[in-house]
Amino acid sequence: MMKWLKIKEEHLQQILEWRSSKDVTRYMYTDIPYDLDNQRKWHMSIKEDTNGFYWVIEYKGELIGYISITDINWKHKSGYWNFYIGNNKYGMLAGFLGAYMYNFAFSSLPLNKLMGEVMASNVGVRKMHSKQGAREIGYFEKHIQKNDQWHDIFLYEMTKEKWISKGSKFHKYIPDVEVE
Repeated sequence: MMKWLKIKEEHLQQILEWRSSKDVTRYMYTDIPYDLDNQRKWHMSIKEDTNGFYWVIEYKGELIGYISITDINWKHKSGYWNFYIGNNKYGMLAGFLGAYMYNFAFSSLPLNKLMGEVMASNVGVRKMHSKQGAREIGYFEKHIQKNDQWHDIFLYEMTKEKWISKGSKFHKYIPDVEVE
């Protein structure tokens, strides 16, 4: 059973370790300093964010990563979803996170569309979006500068209607989610 737990103070050290590791940060837009005080400030900001949900992922009793829905536009019922697997032992689960997210977002939240942005170099996550039926909208050329190098960013979207018609083979992927 996959669980998404609301981020608590006790998770911050683990999230910081994941977020500052080379395996994770190479696909992130920014690198962050290894600073627990900054992590606490980030935690305070997400606790007050009324347009986002933030969780740590637990699988078989182990914390394995982070997943979120951010920048929710409640009027237009859309948002962005984001994730990373910090525990390399469970890297293969990344391929199923889209199904878990779409099933949750389109059945438990009043959302009609989820979008994602992926660095061009993150071929595995780009394939995951396509495999689960997300539409590749296009890409922003040389959109992010990181480590003195420009990166293209690919954009994906999934609508509730498309998920209902295309996602039936993923119906069993339902996370146990803490929302309050």
